[in-house]
Amino acid sequence: MNSPVLETRSVRKQFGGFRALDGVDFGCERGEIHALLGENGAGKSTLMHVVSGLLGADGGEIRLEGRPVRWRSADEARSAGIAMVHQHFMLVPTMTISENLALARRVLGIMDRKALDREVREIARARGIDIGDPGRLIEELSVGEQQRAEILKALVDVPALLILDEPTAVLTPGEVAELFDMLRSLAAQGTAVVIVTHKLAEVFAIADRVSVLRRGRLVGTGAAGDFDKDSLTRLMVGERATATPTPRRAAVRGDPCLVVRALDGRAEEGRMALQSVELTVHSGEVVVVAGVEGNGQQELQDALAGIRAPGVAGDVQVDGRSIASPAMARDAGVAVVPADRRRDGLVGELALWENLLLARDALRRAAPRGWISAVEQREAAQMPLEEFAVQPPDPEVPAAALSGGNQQRLVLARELSRRGLRLVVAASPTRGLDLVATGSIHARLRGLADAGAAVLVLSTDLDEVEALADRVVVLYRGRLSVPPGDGIDRVVIGRQMAGLEPSP
Repeated sequence: MNSPVLETRSVRKQFGGFRALDGVDFGCERGEIHALLGENGAGKSTLMHVVSGLLGADGGEIRLEGRPVRWRSADEARSAGIAMVHQHFMLVPTMTISENLALARRVLGIMDRKALDREVREIARARGIDIGDPGRLIEELSVGEQQRAEILKALVDVPALLILDEPTAVLTPGEVAELFDMLRSLAAQGTAVVIVTHKLAEVFAIADRVSVLRRGRLVGTGAAGDFDKDSLTRLMVGERATATPTPRRAAVRGDPCLVVRALDGRAEEGRMALQSVELTVHSGEVVVVAGVEGNGQQELQDALAGIRAPGVAGDVQVDGRSIASPAMARDAGVAVVPADRRRDGLVGELALWENLLLARDALRRAAPRGWISAVEQREAAQMPLEEFAVQPPDPEVPAAALSGGNQQRLVLARELSRRGLRLVVAASPTRGLDLVATGSIHARLRGLADAGAAVLVLSTDLDEVEALADRVVVLYRGRLSVPPGDGIDRVVIGRQMAGLEPSP
């Protein structure tokens, strides 16, 4: 048996009255890939944040390579050989990719930027990670590009323990396969790898061992081959009924709802992000735009939300009305679930009930005379919080205190509960959600289409494409194309997403 690199013994962590970790024993051995599973809010990210020094434990012990440790900071843990790829990226947005990697290596002071960019390109090439121009600012990158930069930052030096929290959420199948090859190579060199994921197919593809948390407690651990999908699901959700797939019906297409004509746009760094985009989505149908992050998704999302950045031209209409501002989009019945929930979807310092009021129509109903009754709005918030299973369902909790999956639930609760929806634009709507919640949100989106809304989903996940789409289009380098043939061919779509299949 290999020696354990990481051990936690009876680790406890509490946030106010919420017990996030309740005496967790966990370990990962040298050369092993260990999958950590659980529902949203089960304590997975909290445990890894304690291990990596972002949070202090309230009790228990952490051992690294047999030695008890008590981190005073994440930097101290990093110096000891623990690297973590965070679900919410720990990058400095006003710095370049290269500068963020220099920070990770503690290279401070005056730097030759050209030499630094060359070095970062070489590191990226050696790790097999495509980051494009390393001189770009983080704030200019898409979510997927930031994910790749975060992974590269963790792998600048080969760590003793590598933790990845939902690392594949915005990666294509090809990029996932490349990441997994890299993880196997690191494990073969002796690195211990912990991967936090909700995707059971990935567990069986990559993991040597599996542990499951439920409500802050370890409820199962063992070799990956000792489990199947059903047994892992039961461990994660307990005796509760799991979500069953909603039977698909043939989409009943109504009149055109969303019409996009000749949409062109430049990204902040000047490159063409959208090129002559033409798209129509009818009421009653779900259209999925499949594509690798960084191919124009952010610019398309913004245009549909009424955000007209400099350099964007073209026409976006909803039910025949041109949309030229976010207020116009909201008034036309457009709901937007953004790709970056923390930057574009939430105000972390505000309470949950306050975040639920950020939709223009919700605020108008809550304050018809210009003032808000906090007591009434706290009570009104209880229903959507419970309906979308936000944990904890306390309206007074600040949004920043929620786990990533529960922040996503909060955004979905606000956007998908709005009245009079005509168009739903959802970018990676199930990012960070567990198995049961994913099925529930997919059913909700299909239900909105059944009720007559037009639903447009932007996704990198072929499972999601297959589960949701009545129709698929692929976005690559700012251009839309329709996959050839009937039905949904995952191989063809995946190749088009990667630019390997010529557009018809």
